[in-house]
Amino acid sequence: MPESDVPRASRSAELAVLLDLEASWENLRASRTSAGLSTLPELKGNQRAYEVFHAKLVAYNKRYAPPHIAELLLNTPARLGPWCKKVSALFAELDDGVPFPANLLEKAYRLADGIASKKGWNRPGRPTPAGVRSAARELDDLAAWCAELGRASATV
Repeated sequence: MPESDVPRASRSAELAVLLDLEASWENLRASRTSAGLSTLPELKGNQRAYEVFHAKLVAYNKRYAPPHIAELLLNTPARLGPWCKKVSALFAELDDGVPFPANLLEKAYRLADGIASKKGWNRPGRPTPAGVRSAARELDDLAAWCAELGRASATV
């Protein structure tokens, strides 16, 4: 089916699922590197998570243009903030039929925590959202936190 024939909501829902699978894989990878050596079952679990993500990525990129390319460097407020805004806009247009993006929120907070520890700032709060729209608001709040951190860093 040509991309123009696919409803925008369908494409957005597929991208939302893909982003959460990508975050799941990245969160597992990050926890493995911080924990040291992994057991064989952990490594197999990580491999399965990557395979699920990669299969969804390939299918998504075959169906849609432009292809999804992961944001590799979200390690500064100037990079994390705009990414949070983009992802928030995506989730704001979805309904509650889309699975809750728990892995994606964990990724965003994990990255924000890393930035906070480097800058000596307080970590952002972690409320418990209850649906994709509230997840979008959380991502907006993280984007605002990044903007505030960026302004504070510029004045120091």
